[in-house]
Amino acid sequence: MRRGPTAWEVSLSLKDETLNSVAKGRNTVSIQEAIDHLDLFGYCVLEEAIPAEQADRLAEQLFALHEDPKSRPYFQDANDDLYQTLFGLLNLDEASWACAAHPDVLAVTRHFLGQDIRVAEACSKWVKPGAPAGGVHTDSAADLPDLLPDTPWMINSIWMLTDFTEEIGATRIMPTSHRLRRRPPRGMKADDRRLLPITGRRGSVFLWHGGVWHANGANTTLDQHRMALNIAYYPPWWNLAREGGHQPVWPETFERMPPELQRLTRNRVAKEREEIYEQR
Repeated sequence: MRRGPTAWEVSLSLKDETLNSVAKGRNTVSIQEAIDHLDLFGYCVLEEAIPAEQADRLAEQLFALHEDPKSRPYFQDANDDLYQTLFGLLNLDEASWACAAHPDVLAVTRHFLGQDIRVAEACSKWVKPGAPAGGVHTDSAADLPDLLPDTPWMINSIWMLTDFTEEIGATRIMPTSHRLRRRPPRGMKADDRRLLPITGRRGSVFLWHGGVWHANGANTTLDQHRMALNIAYYPPWWNLAREGGHQPVWPETFERMPPELQRLTRNRVAKEREEIYEQR
């Protein structure tokens, strides 16, 4: 009896289709098409979800935040100068709120996680010239069994605030790998031929299933900087308190938020991280 194709074989056979889809852009994609693409491939791209000018302003503000010494306590690793992750952006920059509560992103996310979704964290990621590629991984799977759940436990998103090209370190994914329900093999590299770069114009947003295999690409340029806004969403049954580095939403921030964003963050209101997050 002839066996069906593996997820690896499917990903290879669909390589040209996937790249063509990204190259053409998804600015006319419907919400249902985006949902179908994420369900099958493990990701989707909503091209130019915000205007380029808005992305430019947000990128400029985030570059300034990264360079502000007062932001240092919120870095994931203050000693890593080439790849910087800055947590707590819902407190630090109100311009991130529009992205966190973007209606198209929420519509796609709620299809997979249910209506009562939560924002886990909003952080910025500055990938500087010369930054190496990251390790291939799944998201937030440390407490999960070897056979990952068939129910999605997270939908993650990256807002492209600068144009994403392969050379500047665009995120790389292995399409359909979420269907394997397992972690990537130890030692898998970001330049593995099964991983495809997700490119797009600034203002676009890339969403993916937490179980898809992915990594940040290397920034091989000499003078181009990649800035992105990373916002993760979880269902209400997930234990958000286990996440390392995430920051609470300060009470004074919560009071200023519009009602939709308050619904998305009401479980994270605290002044200090220790009030709601576990020590790991």
